[in-house]
Amino acid sequence: MKSHMMVGVWKLVNIANTDKDGNALRSSYGPEKYGLITFNENNRMMVVISDGRDALPLGRAREYSSYCGRFTFDGTTLITKVDGSIPLDRIGTDQVRPVRFDGDRVILTAPPVEIDGVINYRDLTWEKII
Repeated sequence: MKSHMMVGVWKLVNIANTDKDGNALRSSYGPEKYGLITFNENNRMMVVISDGRDALPLGRAREYSSYCGRFTFDGTTLITKVDGSIPLDRIGTDQVRPVRFDGDRVILTAPPVEIDGVINYRDLTWEKII
């Protein structure tokens, strides 16, 4: 396994949301998103992402997500067997993320999700800090 390639602490740099045709959409977690993801030598990981704005537009809920679990990485695909999560519905699932590297950054592709009636395709870019 190539899990050692992921070991460390990574900060969220960007989330790029697009529609099925590749057109840019509003980025998940707002314009001041922040997050951390950690991977340790025992193949445990945890991630947290949040909208970092002090005040949100009227009627918009704060986006927040976190989960943890045991991970495997084969060099191209990250799989986390989730054993703790908010929201709770991820517990017991496998979170599968295609992975590509760009210098000291890693880009994880999240599964498509419907946001405001539109299917969003999301790439999350992380930069290693430790």
